[in-house]
Amino acid sequence: MRAVVFEEIGKVSVADVPEPAIEDPGDAVVRVTLSAICASDLHFVHGKAPLERGEPIGHEAVGVVEAVGPGVSRFATGDRVVVAFNIACGECWFCRNGQTHLCEEWRMLGGGIFGGRLGGAQAERVRVPVADVNLLALPDDVEDERAILVGDVLTTGCYGAAMAGIAPGDTVAVVGVGPVGFFCVQAALARGAGEVIAIDMLPDRLALAQKVGAHPVDVTERHPQTAVAERTGGRGADVVIEAVGHPDAFETAVDVVRRGGTVAVVGMYTTESVKIPVGMWWTRAIQVRFAGICPVHAWWEEAMADVQAGRIDPLPIISHRLSLEEAPKGYELFGSRRATKVLLQP
Repeated sequence: MRAVVFEEIGKVSVADVPEPAIEDPGDAVVRVTLSAICASDLHFVHGKAPLERGEPIGHEAVGVVEAVGPGVSRFATGDRVVVAFNIACGECWFCRNGQTHLCEEWRMLGGGIFGGRLGGAQAERVRVPVADVNLLALPDDVEDERAILVGDVLTTGCYGAAMAGIAPGDTVAVVGVGPVGFFCVQAALARGAGEVIAIDMLPDRLALAQKVGAHPVDVTERHPQTAVAERTGGRGADVVIEAVGHPDAFETAVDVVRRGGTVAVVGMYTTESVKIPVGMWWTRAIQVRFAGICPVHAWWEEAMADVQAGRIDPLPIISHRLSLEEAPKGYELFGSRRATKVLLQP
C-alpha cells in the first residue's frame, strides 16, 4: 500500500510499504478515507524526535473498519470511525482514571521509536491496537472532514479550554492561533468565556480566529500586554492558553495574565527551557498548568458532541485538500505556514 514516509530531516516522500494486518486479538485495520498533517508531524520531520528513513508517519485519520481481531467487541467491519492519535492500553491506573496521555503503555501512530514503532496514519490503511479503546464511532450525520480532527487537534483544543478552568464571563487570551489555538478559541467560547483575545503574528490565522468570535491582536502591530490590558481595564486576562510550544509564547502568556489568573500550557515542548522568576510569580499568585499530551479518549466524545451540535466548526481551518501522493507538497505548504491545515485523501 502507499504511505507517507520519513526520508531525512526536513523531507518526506510517498512510498510502498507493507499492508497492515491483525497482529493481536484487540487490533483493527482501518481503511483510511482521510488523514491530516499536524504540527506534531513537523516536529518529527524536523528532527525533534528520532525517525528512521522509510518509517510511515502521521497520526490523524478517519476511515472505515476493514478487519477486526477476535478480541474486538465494540466495532465491526464497515463501521466509520475516528482514530485516536495516541494509543492507550485502557487498563492501567492512568487509563482507568481518564489520564490516557500518561498510559503506562503509551504509544503513538507514526511516531517511530518514540511512538512504539506503530505504522503511520497518512496511508491507505492503518493498524489500530486496542481498537475498543482507540477508535471512536462516527455519527452518521458527521462527515469525514468535520470528524477527522476529533482524533487529535480539535479535542486538544477542548481539553486545553477545560483544564484552563474557564469560568462563565472570563476574558481568555489564546497565544498562538494555529490549529490548536483555533480550537481553543471555539472551545473557550463554548464554555462561556465572555471574550476571547487571539494573539498571533500571522494575519490569516488571526482572521480565522476572528471569524469564529475572537478579538484579534497582531503582535507585529501591537504589544500584546498593552492590547490585553486595554480590553480588561488594565488587569490582564483571567485565563491565558499558550498554544504554540515556544518559550517566547510562554513568556507572552505570563505577561498578559492578570494577578491571580491562570496560564494553561497546551503547546508542545520537548527540550526547551525557560528561567522562572519564582518570586514574581508567587507575588502575582498566578497558576501555571501544563496540559501535557491530550488525553483524547477522555474528551473526544464531548468534542464530537460539540462538532455535531455546531458549537465547534473545524471547516474554516482546512486550507488545502490534497491527494496522498501530494503529501510532500502538503508538508512544504504547512511547514512554510502557507497552509493552516492540510487534509490528505488516499
